[in-house]
Amino acid sequence: MNARPGVAELVGDPGFLRYHAEYAKRREFNAFDVLRYADYEIRHSNVMAWLLDPSETHGIGRGFLEWFLGQVGLPGDVVGGVGTQRVWVERERHYVDVMITLESDQGRWIVAIENKPGWASREHYDQIRGYNDVLRKKYRGHSIRNVLLSTSREGIEDERKIAHVSWRDVRAQVEKMHDAGAFGESEVTAFIRQYLVAVARMIGPEERDAHYFRKLLDDHHSLLNDMSGVLGDEGGEDKVRKMVPERHACYRDTVLRLVKDFGQEPMRLRDAVREMLTSRGIGTKVWGRWLYWELEPAQALGMAGCISWVLAFEYRQISALLEVPPRCQKALNDMLAFVRATPIDRPRRDRYPMRPKGFGYFDIYSHQLVGDEILSGKSTAAVTEAVLEAVAKFLDAEDSDYTRINDYFRCLAFRPGAAAADVGQEAK
Repeated sequence: MNARPGVAELVGDPGFLRYHAEYAKRREFNAFDVLRYADYEIRHSNVMAWLLDPSETHGIGRGFLEWFLGQVGLPGDVVGGVGTQRVWVERERHYVDVMITLESDQGRWIVAIENKPGWASREHYDQIRGYNDVLRKKYRGHSIRNVLLSTSREGIEDERKIAHVSWRDVRAQVEKMHDAGAFGESEVTAFIRQYLVAVARMIGPEERDAHYFRKLLDDHHSLLNDMSGVLGDEGGEDKVRKMVPERHACYRDTVLRLVKDFGQEPMRLRDAVREMLTSRGIGTKVWGRWLYWELEPAQALGMAGCISWVLAFEYRQISALLEVPPRCQKALNDMLAFVRATPIDRPRRDRYPMRPKGFGYFDIYSHQLVGDEILSGKSTAAVTEAVLEAVAKFLDAEDSDYTRINDYFRCLAFRPGAAAADVGQEAK
């Protein structure tokens, strides 16, 4: 098949070159990808706690701990561990993601770290202030330093009372230590090397460039749409490759990957899933790339309009969430506190963040439902079929999170007296 007009402009686009560098180069084996742990907040908090604990198996002693304490502005004698300093690093103590306790003759300190593998927001700072009140009551003899760890380069300017550390700087420091041979054991070095890749993907582009991929697809929509139509033909992948002229042959695999990404079309997939849900009697609402419907037991709980299932359609992933809008959070405080204290699914706590996110929304549940391995399929029809199958399984399987969560809230809404009256009425 002959080369297509517009390909030269595509491969010369700075956005395409960035895409080529970041996503389409040959990927090495990475255990985080195999286990699908690369994107989970809880996993990154676990690794952070491991690196900060001098007694752990990484072999770097206080190396990373001292760097981090310096970043959050602790006094030099505390950072350097002058005297006989005792260090404890704990996870999820008082709902704090990572908590460092430092005690010595130089004083007693608590460093409370809130880990957000996303950009810093006002809601994150509000959350930190909430648990700071708890810590000050429980640790009256300690100085407390609160820290927000996010992927933003800088924290929010007028929130200086809470220290901010960027995951970008964390990655740079760990990479520096790795390159210097600080992680002596070969197994640890291999782990760190793979973890650095996972962190780089989590960080993504700088905020100012965050929409480059969307712009790349929009600017070359006509060409990519043409190529996407060919992809579903017999031998479609080879046909797409041959559309790229020989002088740009080094970009053929990258162009093929981009066409597959383009073919995902989140809005189209959202509409296909919405049609399926409608056929099942589930009424949905649409807002951008998000598809909403109310949690079934919400009315019985007296919380109509306040707890919704959400499917978020993005390139490379579709996520399922259960969320509470900002207008309902105060009304639901007791219920949310109960769910936090009585987990829906203890073995899979990482799927239940129970925390605020952007724009004041509160996530009870969050999990990637469909990943890149499905969304980068060979044809639009194949991708759509696979997505519908994944959503149907999520809705129908007896052991699915959807079933488990709906049953949990049905139990909360259950009133034995009312149920008995209903049975008696039916008998009459």
